[in-house]
Parts: sequence; structure tokens; C-alpha cells
Amino acid sequence: MNKNNIPFWRKFLGSFFFIGKIKGGGTYTSIIAGFLFYYFLDWNSVLYSGIAVGIIILAIILSYDLKKDFSWFTLDELAGTALTFAFHTKTIPTLVIGLIVFRIFDIFKLPFIKRLERVKTGIVLDDIIAGLIANGFLWIVRYLWILR
Repeated sequence: MNKNNIPFWRKFLGSFFFIGKIKGGGTYTSIIAGFLFYYFLDWNSVLYSGIAVGIIILAIILSYDLKKDFSWFTLDELAGTALTFAFHTKTIPTLVIGLIVFRIFDIFKLPFIKRLERVKTGIVLDDIIAGLIANGFLWIVRYLWILR
């Protein structure tokens, strides 16, 4: 599907309410999502898990037949950000470190992640993996802080 054939509602949702249309939209989407998740949801709840899974499913559905990873499509960053904080304790350091680490892994993709972008769900899959890696990184940081 080329850029001109994409319906308005799909661009609206896929760009996270047109935040993706702003230069640096992926970073803005992650920051806004992080703060929304921080202030309105318990990261250890069933509700959070359900919302995260719902975001992932929606991102996969909306990105499925896109021919490339358009810069305006930032719902994948929303999904990755949701995974970054899943099952963690809500603290400002966790929020800040999680956002930074997720964006680093999302922007500077590991070599095996770059290859995943060639599959149909690869647009979202690379952000899901970046979110899972960032989540693991947060567990390591938490573990090391407890030991000190």
C-alpha cells in the first residue's frame, strides 16, 4: 500500500494521533506514552498487560500491508514503550532510563533485528524486540541497584 492510498483513520491511529507527523515523532510518541503509562496505569496490573497486548495487535494490524516503515507510523514505538515498562515498579528513574534505553535500541538496531524488518510484521517486530531488550535492561539495573 503506498502512502497516498492509506485512509485518514489509519494514518490518525498509526501516527498516534498525528504525533508521528512531527519531526522526531517516534521519540515524542515514546515520551508521551511513557508519561501516560506512568500517570494512569499500574505497570504490574492485568489491565496494563491487556492494554500493551492490545496496542501490539493494533500496531501489527495497521502496519501489516505497509510497503516500508513510514516515519509517520509511530504506533510501533507505542508498543515498544509499553513492553519496556511491563512488570516494573513505577519510579521516575525507571521511566527515564527505560525511555532512553528503548529509544537507543530502537534507533540503533542490533544486526539480527534489522533483518526482521523484511517480514510483513517487521515494522512492529523490531520495536517489540527493542522494548523487550529495554525491559530486560531495566531488570538488570534494578538488580544491580539492590545489590549495592
